[in-house]
Amino acid sequence: MRKRAGTDGAEDDAVDPALLGGFTIAVISHRRRHRLADLLEQHGARVVSVQGVRAVPQPDLNAIRRATTVCLDAPLDDVVVSSATGVRALVQAVPDPDRLLAAFRSARLLAADARTADALRGNGLRDIMSTAAGSTDELYRYLLTHQPAGRRIAALLDAPNQAEACRSLRTLGADVIEVPTYVTEPPNDVLGVRRVVELVSRRQINAVAWLDPVAAGHVLRFAADHGRLPAVAAQLGTHIPTVCRGPLAAATLRSHGVQAAVPPMPFDEETAALVARSVLDRTVHVAVGARALEVRGHAAVLDGRLYPIQQGPVDVLRALAREPGKVFSNADIRRLVPSLTDVDDHAIEMAVSRLRRAVPGLDLVQTVIKHGYRLAV
Repeated sequence: MRKRAGTDGAEDDAVDPALLGGFTIAVISHRRRHRLADLLEQHGARVVSVQGVRAVPQPDLNAIRRATTVCLDAPLDDVVVSSATGVRALVQAVPDPDRLLAAFRSARLLAADARTADALRGNGLRDIMSTAAGSTDELYRYLLTHQPAGRRIAALLDAPNQAEACRSLRTLGADVIEVPTYVTEPPNDVLGVRRVVELVSRRQINAVAWLDPVAAGHVLRFAADHGRLPAVAAQLGTHIPTVCRGPLAAATLRSHGVQAAVPPMPFDEETAALVARSVLDRTVHVAVGARALEVRGHAAVLDGRLYPIQQGPVDVLRALAREPGKVFSNADIRRLVPSLTDVDDHAIEMAVSRLRRAVPGLDLVQTVIKHGYRLAV
C-alpha cells in the first residue's frame, strides 16, 4: 500500500472565482502551458501562456555526478523524486548506482506520483511516500510545513521552478542537495516570447507571473537583444504588477531594476492568490451617481456586471475615473494614455465613442464642448 504525505499547516489562500474577469495576465514558465494558467483562467482571467525556456530530460552527467558525490558524504534524511525519467537518468549517470541506492534506502523516499514510485521500486526501493495530489509541489509543501530544520534532503529536480522550493527549505534550516536531471534550452516558440515582450513594453498586459529564474532570464535577454529591455523594465513592477513564484526569479528581475512581489510559499495556489491581489489593488473604483463602477484591465464592472472594453477606450475610462467630474482635454488624454500618445483628436473621439457603445444605456462619459471629456458623477 502506498503511503501518502499530508499537507497539514499549508496556507489556504484560494482565489475568489468572481474576481479576475477583465484582466489579462502573462504566465512565463518552462512549459508551453503551466498549471498556474489554468488556475487563473478558472477564476475569470484571460491568460497569455509563454514558454520562456525548455526543460529537457537529458541531464548534464557531470552535474549529476557532482551532486550525488555530495549526497554520499553523509546520511540522507529525505529524498524527493520528481519523475520516473529522473530516476532512470540518475541510475545511468552515476558510476556506483548500488551505493547511491543504498543511501536512498536508508532515507525517507518521497515520490511525485505513482509512475515515479514504480521507477524507484524497479530499482529495489520499497518504502515510498507520495501525496494525494500526486505532484512534486505537494511533496515540497509537506516538507516545508513539517519542521525541515536540520534535515539533509536530496532533491531530484526535473524543472527549474523546483529550485524555489529548495531555497525555501534552506531558509528554514534544511541542508538541500539539488540533483538536476534536466538541462535547459531556448523555447521552440520564439514568437510567444516576442509577443509577451511587446505586450509588456506597450503596457497591454495587466500582470506578469514569472515561475522560475531561468525562464525569466531568457525572456529578459531576448528583450535586451531586440532593444526592448528598457521599455519592458520601465513597465514591470511600476505600471504592471509583477509576481515571482519565489526569491530566485525575483532576484533575476531585480538585477534589471525590476521589483517583484513574492508569495509566502513557492507554489501555484499562493502565486495565483498574489497575482489576484496585485491586479485588484490597482483597480479603479468610483461612484457614478448611485452606481458603483470598477475599471479593470480590459473591462468595466458596473454594479457587478462585467462589460468587456477594447484597450484604448478602457484606458480612457481609467484616466477619467481617477478624477471623476474633472474635464480632461485631448492633450491630457494623450499624456495619460500610453496607447494614444501619438494619435490625433479624431482617434480620441473614436475611442470615447467605442467606450460609450461598450457600456450602453448609461452616459458614463460626458462631452464638454471645446474643452474635453469627463466622467459623469
